[in-house]
Amino acid sequence: MARGIVDLGTLEGFRTSGRRVLLFTAPRRIEIREEPLAPPPPGQALVVTQVSALSAGTELLAFRGELPPDLPIDETLSAHGGATFRYPFRYGYASVGTVTAIGDGVAPAWLGRRVFAFEPHASAFVAPVTELAPVPEGLAPERAVLYPHMETAVNLILDGEPAYDDAVLVVGQGVIGLLVTALLARFPL
Repeated sequence: MARGIVDLGTLEGFRTSGRRVLLFTAPRRIEIREEPLAPPPPGQALVVTQVSALSAGTELLAFRGELPPDLPIDETLSAHGGATFRYPFRYGYASVGTVTAIGDGVAPAWLGRRVFAFEPHASAFVAPVTELAPVPEGLAPERAVLYPHMETAVNLILDGEPAYDDAVLVVGQGVIGLLVTALLARFPL
């Protein structure tokens, strides 16, 4: 298994009545718990997770207990439902899986489709199809799960507004730094 990827289950081992979730329970403590999982309601899909990426940034701070407990977990992601970093809490925001069931009003073409979602770590989840991004055919789930990293790299470049013939220095060559460098290499800088 690749470093930084949580394996909470496989399609073969999945039970439709429940799922496993990763829960931050105290500083430097996590648990994997079983919880029930209802069928998808109208407009939503059940996704069985293939991979879920761990963040070396905010998620590591959350694991260490270094975030204010009343700080809201990313308010732009509905999957977190207004939660804060007060223990116990669920976290994560990069999951790739396969749609295995759909609610009323969802096109049958979604069934069997591999998708990306901004979801906490879990072996399965139910989400609105409007919050699922189809993964291009042939793209490995271990690469597709890095979508938030690429999104951050693109936003950094847009914020920096590099112009023709600018000299650009990328400090830090972690995943995001490498993505920024690869994207900037395509520019006439």
